[in-house]
Amino acid sequence: MKILIGYPYSNYEEEKKEQYLKILKKAGLKVDGFCLTLDPPNRNLTWKELDAKWRRGDKKLLSMYKELIKELDGYDVLLNSVGINLHPEFVSKLPVFSVFGCFDDPEASELLSKPVAWAYDLCMVGNIAEVDSYYSWGAKEARYWPIGFKEEDYDPGLSEKKILNGKRDIDISLICDYNYIRKERLDRFSSAFPNGAYYGKGWPNGYIPHNLKVPLYQRTKIGINFHLSTGPINSRTFTVPANGAMLICDNKSYLGNIFKLNKEAVGFETVEEAIELCQYYLENDKDRRKIALAGWKRTLKEYNQIEVFKIMIKYTKGIMSKVEKNDHNIIEFINDKKINRFSSLYEILEKSDRNINRIKGKIKKLI
Repeated sequence: MKILIGYPYSNYEEEKKEQYLKILKKAGLKVDGFCLTLDPPNRNLTWKELDAKWRRGDKKLLSMYKELIKELDGYDVLLNSVGINLHPEFVSKLPVFSVFGCFDDPEASELLSKPVAWAYDLCMVGNIAEVDSYYSWGAKEARYWPIGFKEEDYDPGLSEKKILNGKRDIDISLICDYNYIRKERLDRFSSAFPNGAYYGKGWPNGYIPHNLKVPLYQRTKIGINFHLSTGPINSRTFTVPANGAMLICDNKSYLGNIFKLNKEAVGFETVEEAIELCQYYLENDKDRRKIALAGWKRTLKEYNQIEVFKIMIKYTKGIMSKVEKNDHNIIEFINDKKINRFSSLYEILEKSDRNINRIKGKIKKLI
């Protein structure tokens, strides 16, 4: 099976994506990459922006689609790895099996996944709690796809001996945004553990440099995990145990489908429960280390980048033979879309509107 991976390209992602492709190829997987970002490096389009560009025949968007169609020749599968920038009307006419990868929180689904999921042959959903939501949006097939951990997010030198006997001097750590959705929960929890190491947007400590994340986790006894709402979905779910810290995570009922509860990770549903669990395992270090070790072994074995990618391949193979692809001449379909020669003018006006709104917001803060 030959797979073309559509990927985003921001200021910091290109090098990581190249490394990711090398890892998959080294494992014997037949994969190549295709950039789905317009004018890279750049941000991803929201659904509203994507639909507007498609409706008005945006030159850059349609040109990228034509290049993608040419590139797809000889491939069996197109994986839109993070579900960006492909309009569903275009996807529905693709000559290859299409896979939608998406790891958005429910709060962002209206902007990204909900309007487009129906067009793909298979949706690989990063949020284990929201797989059924995709069916309610019209998805043909949907499966859970753990985000796993990246090669750069752990230290391969960590050993069983170090986890069981090594010194860890940070009781609790958490790297996440301190925002209004989590604020009340984070305030209550951090008040119970004021000496914890808390980093991210909104925290007094601010951001932690990427190269210091792994050392922090490997000094951590317990990595606490609070989601915005449903989950688990975030990378902390896997990065914490990959570094030998014990994972205590919310969304307990679904966590049990990812790790063995109380053996590889511990779950909670309320802040009070989280506080009690952390207090218990900080006082019972032998139990904490035992769970941390089991979680580390499970994560490294099943949730590394190669094994996670193979999950997508397994589901694709199981569904692909049942799917009949369209006989549409997709090039003619794209050519029938009239390219709007005023596209660049629309973009200038859109950017101007956004800048005006930002200025208005700043003025309001000053008044």
